Amino acid sequence: MLAKQIQTLKYSIMGSAMLAMAGCSSMPRQILPFQQTATPDKSRDIQQETTKPIHKTQAAIPPAAPSTAQAASPTPTVPTEAEPPAITSLDKVAYCALRQRGKGYCWGGNSPMKGFDCSGLTQYSFRQGASIDIPRTAAAQYQAAIKVPKEKAGRGDLVFFRTRGNQVSHVGIYLGEDRFVHAPRTGKPITTTKLEGYWKRRLVGFGRIPGACQPLLPKSVV
Repeated sequence: MLAKQIQTLKYSIMGSAMLAMAGCSSMPRQILPFQQTATPDKSRDIQQETTKPIHKTQAAIPPAAPSTAQAASPTPTVPTEAEPPAITSLDKVAYCALRQRGKGYCWGGNSPMKGFDCSGLTQYSFRQGASIDIPRTAAAQYQAAIKVPKEKAGRGDLVFFRTRGNQVSHVGIYLGEDRFVHAPRTGKPITTTKLEGYWKRRLVGFGRIPGACQPLLPKSVV
């Protein structure tokens, strides 16, 4: 009986030793204080996250105040079409015609209130700019003008076209550099046009109204 108890105790001790070697234990595991940090504290992370300072990646920089010189000088504007100052009465004729740009075409019209046709515009411009009355129709203006070659045509001369038939039927005021101002036709406003394409093919020539070119400034200034 005693031998049997000793043998049982021996087997019990040997079993406990084998369990200990295998990493097992029949005793409940004691959790040490420092091992409790293995579980992350989410509340602490949230608190730390909310207390972190916010760094702005791009701070709003107020615009620099303009200097006194910049504030005083207005922003320059670019003119759509710069025109030289009038020196002669023909310059003024061209200027009067250019002021009518944008107005509508009117058959038989010869005033800003009513509108203009091609010869009505040239007649009005010569009356206002040079105080000279020229004939009413394009064909009659061509007969009254002194013919000049293109290389000698200047600002304020007349430029004539044949748009229907064999007679001169259209007139404009030459501006130089292959440009002229005219009242084209019904539905088209008074405008400046390049002397090319359609108009170059129908060009008859240039004419100068006698006595129309008079200086507007003293010779010493000119």
